[in-house]
Amino acid sequence: MRPSAFRILLAGILLFFTACSDAPSESEIRQTLGARLETAFPEPLLEIVSLRRLGTTPLPADESGASRTIVYYNARLKLLRDYAFGDWTSLNPAAFAQLLGAGERGIEGIRPAGNSSGDELRVRGSVTFRAVNGEWTPVEYVGPAPGAAPPPDNTAPPAIARRLVEQILALFDDPPTDEAAAARTIITEELTTARREIDRRLERLRASLTIAGGPEGGEYHRVAETIAAADMALGMAAVALTTEGSVENIRLLLDGKADLALVQSDIAAAAVAGELPLAGGGPIGGMHALASLFPEPVHVIARPDAGIARVGDLQGRHVDLGLPDSGSTRTATAVLRAHGLAPGDLGQVAALGLAGAVQELRSGQIDAAVGVISAPARALQRLAAGPGMTLIPLEPEAVEALTGGDDGLIRLTLPVGTYPGQREDLSTVAVTALLVARADMPDAEVDSVLRTIYEHVDFFAAGSAAGAQISRARALDGLTIPLHPAARAYFAK
Repeated sequence: MRPSAFRILLAGILLFFTACSDAPSESEIRQTLGARLETAFPEPLLEIVSLRRLGTTPLPADESGASRTIVYYNARLKLLRDYAFGDWTSLNPAAFAQLLGAGERGIEGIRPAGNSSGDELRVRGSVTFRAVNGEWTPVEYVGPAPGAAPPPDNTAPPAIARRLVEQILALFDDPPTDEAAAARTIITEELTTARREIDRRLERLRASLTIAGGPEGGEYHRVAETIAAADMALGMAAVALTTEGSVENIRLLLDGKADLALVQSDIAAAAVAGELPLAGGGPIGGMHALASLFPEPVHVIARPDAGIARVGDLQGRHVDLGLPDSGSTRTATAVLRAHGLAPGDLGQVAALGLAGAVQELRSGQIDAAVGVISAPARALQRLAAGPGMTLIPLEPEAVEALTGGDDGLIRLTLPVGTYPGQREDLSTVAVTALLVARADMPDAEVDSVLRTIYEHVDFFAAGSAAGAQISRARALDGLTIPLHPAARAYFAK
């Protein structure tokens, strides 16, 4: 190595260790974590029993060019009072994990049925810091979404299957032995055994429980996959279908291509009332709810610099109301109407859906968006932690009007800390995600499905933010269609 190159390398190593020595200390981590817990829970909930600082990882500089670093820690937190993280009025496990920088599965000890005073939580978390005038300042940071896990049954593509059949045929026609007859007998016996196994597996496939979820990566799909995986673990063949969402799910259910489906409560009500282009356009009968799973609150969000503080300020502004003919757009229109506005009162209406709206908010192309999505939505977490967003509360009179009908809208408050930088509780309304089935689903199957969901699945441990809010206590909230008799019997136990 040339002397000049060696000096450069040595300087880099010295710079690295100097930077490491200047990284935030364990006391700074403890102080930051304590402050965040105090902000999220004004009535003390958690005590930091122990905290150990681990390593650091540099992050790319932020938009201003300031250096950033993540410091990892392990901690034990003790509950000072009873608390149910899965209750719809609580800071739910996904938002709590974000508060601690703990990732999807970085918290152990949260109980689906609720935690008691004295319980301990083990946290593998992190705090992100930004260098400001030579000092490290804690900042909000939301990492990328975790990659999708491979499906549980990765079957070979058709080309491989055909190649195997062709190889076996070639082997049968020209066996590699002088004892051709004996070789063909062996091949026949093995193929007969294989055929019986194929028939058995296909029969199990035909008899499997099929659950229509939603778009890949979304909460509907994640919950459907978790239920299917739990059924498989309990010996019941099950599969989750990737779909476009509620309307397609109802169609699959009516066509007999799905046994269960996740459907937004207001869409289920519209289908039963005949307000959707399904089954010839008339009212749909024979569809029952098994349970209300989790809330999907209305989010009204705006650019921080847009000067929008209330829903009435949307008048004359460029606002996204969701994809055309979607359940979210129907609900967004109802929210505007409850505040004395119509889409025509807006300056311009976009129809991008929440994912597209977030990008347009970042670039300043739109002023605000109204969407329906389970909270905390990762895209909104990242928006709040990055350029920022303003969460707009719904007016009390509008909430009263929206929740007084039969379309299943319920009151909901997003507590402090649901999103980075959120310092006040947010008043809104929500639809609920219903698990629905045909009315002729056998009582025993209904009971088995509900026992799987409420007695055998830890949705938070499975990585489902919305699923972590599934509880028996809320199973009958927000129902908009008749409850299956077997479900009524199950919840009456």
